[in-house]
Amino acid sequence: MGYWNRLKANWYRRGLDYSGLSEAALKVMLPRLAGVKTILDVGAGCGTLAIPLAREGFSVTALEPSIAMLDILKAECRKEGIRKIKAVNASWGEAPVKPHDAILCANVPELLKEPEAFIKGADALAKKAVFLIVNAGPDSDKFYYRELYPLLFKKEWGPRSDYLKTYAALHGMGIFANAEIISYNFDQPFDGIDEAVAFWREYLGIVTGEHDAALTGFLKKKLVKKGKILLARFNKKSAVIWWRKR
Repeated sequence: MGYWNRLKANWYRRGLDYSGLSEAALKVMLPRLAGVKTILDVGAGCGTLAIPLAREGFSVTALEPSIAMLDILKAECRKEGIRKIKAVNASWGEAPVKPHDAILCANVPELLKEPEAFIKGADALAKKAVFLIVNAGPDSDKFYYRELYPLLFKKEWGPRSDYLKTYAALHGMGIFANAEIISYNFDQPFDGIDEAVAFWREYLGIVTGEHDAALTGFLKKKLVKKGKILLARFNKKSAVIWWRKR
């Protein structure tokens, strides 16, 4: 719950303006949502998928433990006049939720560390379908960590969680799911180099200024000038795993 403080939540929301995640994910999901009216979005964040799904006419319950994220989601709903999203401030398993036609969980790796328990609960709540969006590729990068860890900490950054673990768990449970890989940009904008350095310090957990010079030099070479902002360009791959209920 404490991961998404207001600083990180606001950065994430700004990044959505330069992200192709929702478009790529909905391209896979929408054709498979026949007969679905209600969706439970587990770990909905600031509405990355909940808002575009509501725009498509679905009634969405956004389950999210971070107040900072939910505040952004609610503000976006007010701004757009969206009334088909119900925000619930809770983690998975903390608050009672009714069955929904579809269950969605996108990019919440904590819930899928040991995926069987979450899969069992989500499958039980879903009337028609379940959709999981999971990182694809254990060697994929995050925020240039594969270059920054050796530069700053003199060690390698380890492998990431990957969709195959979740897919194998589903197979072992007798759920023969579908999987489609999506590729999308998720660029991060900054007003200047100082904000960019603050971003990486926050995400890397750096509390002193000892790495500022190295970070600044690295980011000046990496970030791309676009008008009045600097952009950190990231390309991501995720697996959209889905199955319909029998």
